[in-house]
Amino acid sequence: MTNQNNPLSNYYRNPKMYVTLPSKGVFYNKDIVDMPENGELPVFPMTAKDEVLTKNPDALLNGEAVSQLILSCVPNVKQPLALITNDVNVLLVAIQGASNNDELTVSATCPECESTVEGVAAASSAIDNMRLLEQTYEFTTKDDLVVEVRPITYSSTIKAGLATFKASRSFEGMAQIEDDDERLRVFNENFIKMSEMNFEILVDSINSITIGKGEDLTVVTDRAHIRDYMLNCEAEVGREIETLVGEINNIGLDNTVGFVCDDEKCSHEFESKVNFDPVNFFTTS
Repeated sequence: MTNQNNPLSNYYRNPKMYVTLPSKGVFYNKDIVDMPENGELPVFPMTAKDEVLTKNPDALLNGEAVSQLILSCVPNVKQPLALITNDVNVLLVAIQGASNNDELTVSATCPECESTVEGVAAASSAIDNMRLLEQTYEFTTKDDLVVEVRPITYSSTIKAGLATFKASRSFEGMAQIEDDDERLRVFNENFIKMSEMNFEILVDSINSITIGKGEDLTVVTDRAHIRDYMLNCEAEVGREIETLVGEINNIGLDNTVGFVCDDEKCSHEFESKVNFDPVNFFTTS
């Protein structure tokens, strides 16, 4: 709220961009996102405090910095960790665009000379050309069960990222272990943890499972029942879910950017997909 007693209040930041989410907000209630009637969220530029947050890789990795950044720059969002990852990616690009005159610093490897090429992309262009999510995604198993899959939440993405990071650190440390049995034990322990995490994300991505039709129709949404089913169904169902989740995760931002190699001997023009992952995106910009 603007402090009318502060003579500087007229110079506070204002929204610089307005964005539609890939989900269009259909997965949220007002406790998560207070969606304006026109479906466009106002995005404010970062403050000095926000910029300090974005330079902390550890805070970005555990999601705290991203959560605080969204709360500051997109005040209509009340629970950032409850957002789906597709929407978070768009908001982060919008915040960067609002803070840097619509410019995003990006890089790619030239396919001709393999040198690293830096360029500038427009946040508004990436957002304007994004694909929108459907309200439902489902498939039918060979047992005629209809499995409805939902986009992964940012909270689940953070958990998976942390698990991968810890496992990577542990695998790096294995080189220092001289005992073969101990090294095998550490490897197996990390492999099991990663498998369990991937399984829980798989379960979390199931919105419901429908049995039967008409009067015999039963819609199962109980998380414990769904988890038990996934523990006991054939692996084919899990593969179907993984494929569909992978397709959903790729919906959203247009991350294809045109580059011109700045090596005078090359000057090759090419297009490349850039990484809008929050850890790399903010710490390198």
